Amino acid sequence: MIAIWIVFILYACVTIVLGVMAHRQKDKGSDFWTAGRSLSGLSVGLSISAGFMSVSWSCVYAVQLFYWYGLGGLWLVTIPWLIALAGIYILSSKYRNLPAFSQPEMVEQRFGKAAKRVLALALAFVFLVWGGAEIYVAATLLAPGMGIGNNWVIFLISAVVAIYAVLGGFRAVVLTDKLQYGIVAFYVLTMVWLAFKGLSASTGQPLTAALSAAKTQVPWTHLFAPGLPLILLTLAAYLPGWIFETDLWVRVQAAKDEGAARRGVLLAGVNGFFFVGIFPLFIGVSALALFPKQGETFPALLGNQGDAVFSALVTSFAPGWLAILVSAGLVAAAMSTIDTCINVMALSLGYDLMEVQNRKQPERGARWVTLVSIGTAFLFALNIDSLWDIFYLASGVLTTTVAFPVAAVFSTRVNKRGVLFSSISGFTATILFYFLESRDILKGVEPAWLADSGLGYILWGILAAILAYFVPLLRGKRKIQT
Repeated sequence: MIAIWIVFILYACVTIVLGVMAHRQKDKGSDFWTAGRSLSGLSVGLSISAGFMSVSWSCVYAVQLFYWYGLGGLWLVTIPWLIALAGIYILSSKYRNLPAFSQPEMVEQRFGKAAKRVLALALAFVFLVWGGAEIYVAATLLAPGMGIGNNWVIFLISAVVAIYAVLGGFRAVVLTDKLQYGIVAFYVLTMVWLAFKGLSASTGQPLTAALSAAKTQVPWTHLFAPGLPLILLTLAAYLPGWIFETDLWVRVQAAKDEGAARRGVLLAGVNGFFFVGIFPLFIGVSALALFPKQGETFPALLGNQGDAVFSALVTSFAPGWLAILVSAGLVAAAMSTIDTCINVMALSLGYDLMEVQNRKQPERGARWVTLVSIGTAFLFALNIDSLWDIFYLASGVLTTTVAFPVAAVFSTRVNKRGVLFSSISGFTATILFYFLESRDILKGVEPAWLADSGLGYILWGILAAILAYFVPLLRGKRKIQT
């Protein structure tokens, strides 16, 4: 317990020092949010990679999906992620040429200030949800080793991130991302080694095709184990939003030139293939052999949803000294995405909504917005109980509210009022139908295949966004007829 505290304190001190170093760059005005648009390709690539190599994403959720669905889990995380990065690579040259930095700023130049405000609020919500999820998962995994309650760990993590993010802004986030990438890569590779060690110690051939996925009880090699409705709904929910995901585009826009932006995205794609694909797949399938489901319940070591594979591997196969060492990876994996989410939330509120960069003493305003953002994420983290809902709801809002306006920036044929109506309707409908569906109010109304997926609210949000776009057009036709 003392050793884990020492690791946590040392790591916190290093990140705060990096925050002080970033603070000394004296980023003024908008540079607090953009790091002076001077990032190299390596910085862009490692920063993007550190963002998705997180506790909740690579270390918990991806592994959990592969444990649930075997090879079919690729459709629910790896494939959409790699397609999204490919889309960003292709589009990077177009968006790099725009004078705007943030996505709401791009939308304002094409569709007006009202559209910008809706987009900024939606993005603040999405990254509040994601940031809170990261804090919650990190605290859940760290609390037992630190010997204190989850809420205290949530507070400590939030406090450390607040210090270096408030001090150094986006530049501090990128600096810490580089450190976090290296530590998390070591952490995940250590889990791969522990899984291999566990398999080597077991008898027989545990990874034969006969081994069943925990959620579906079909062979783990079944590529479509989640079922076609869930796969298609996942692609619809994830892809449009992820291709235009703000935290990725912020890094692309902050690159020093187009070449650096593209090299960064390419490096992130390579890392994504391994750290959101190959390695979590191996760990998740290995867990099927090492910690098989017991009837209808998951083994106690894996928690009630099978989401604690990493901690089970450490408990079962890691020597004491390694268990302490990997706790540093756990802390780094948590903070790498927390600071990213908080930065985008603060960017949306401060830079786009409040426009503090245009006021007197803009750095002070930017730091206050960042502090309020981490405080809000802290409060949200205290009330989380499902990663499944978190990832799908946030990604659904990106798809129904953000993707279309950003994609339409270059179109000359898009109706401006229709874009605004679409964003408002998509956001409102997604949240409303999530509330209705999560409380079983839509049972008996939705088709069985949609109700069983638990993702109907995203489909309704998409339909609402599409229909709302045509409202101004219909009103215009009526006026002409009268």
